[in-house]
Amino acid sequence: MKKWMMVTGLLFVGVVVAQVASLAENIRAYASWTRVNVNKINTAGAHPLGKDVYVNLAPDRLLSTNGNYKLPFAQGTIFVKERVDPQTLQVTHIWVMQKRSNNAGDWAWAAYERKDNTIQGGNLADPVMCVGCHQQASATDQVFTQWGRR
Repeated sequence: MKKWMMVTGLLFVGVVVAQVASLAENIRAYASWTRVNVNKINTAGAHPLGKDVYVNLAPDRLLSTNGNYKLPFAQGTIFVKERVDPQTLQVTHIWVMQKRSNNAGDWAWAAYERKDNTIQGGNLADPVMCVGCHQQASATDQVFTQWGRR
């Protein structure tokens, strides 16, 4: 029985590592970053329901003294939005915005999707759809999700 549990555990770890390894190296640990939203985001939009958004900045670097974002975001800021299927509890999609410069609106975009037991995807060469939609959030440097007050 113990051997069976150990083998099952090792297989599970192997699958998780394989899934994470398919993400770009600079975002693999995104789940340990600052979570922007307090509750799952379930509003309709371009991305399916059941989302969480993470950023690679600590709150003191992300927010001004009034609790709003420090804008524009600095070069190297990365936002990751994950979608979790509510029935399987597996991450099904990951969308990424990475700031290329300190200029407002200068983002690189990436998208990942679960295919079987791996996450596949990468940088978008022509993110016209992303940019077209996110321009509606130009007042917040193209970021829709606002900081969830704690």
